[in-house]
Amino acid sequence: MLFFSTLELSGIVVDIMASKEIIRLDELKSLYGEDSVRELLELSLGEARTLISSLEIAVPAKNQQAVSADAHQLKGMAATMTIDRLAELSKELEFAAKDNIWDDSPRILSDISKTFIELEQYLKTAFPL
Repeated sequence: MLFFSTLELSGIVVDIMASKEIIRLDELKSLYGEDSVRELLELSLGEARTLISSLEIAVPAKNQQAVSADAHQLKGMAATMTIDRLAELSKELEFAAKDNIWDDSPRILSDISKTFIELEQYLKTAFPL
């Protein structure tokens, strides 16, 4: 199932084409059961929102410790919840911060935000919370 949408988050307009590949729901349901997945997603999405908001402050400030810690936590949550693209981007941002390399950090953060928007929109249609 594909859907198209345009969203604005933090002043960034995003054209979205998302598919079920953004998260592997069948795998999550198999591991945790459908009722548990719903609860886990609610908790995980709330945690991700908080971490992304923190990163939106820490990245422009080049706060190495905060970016590294928040990106690491986001990476772990995303990997656990089978949100592979978000996990990959978070890992990229984590290592950039650890290496004190800031040139690509705004782009990576933007990609994290866009991926999260895609995830939220997909879940609203595929797995209503």
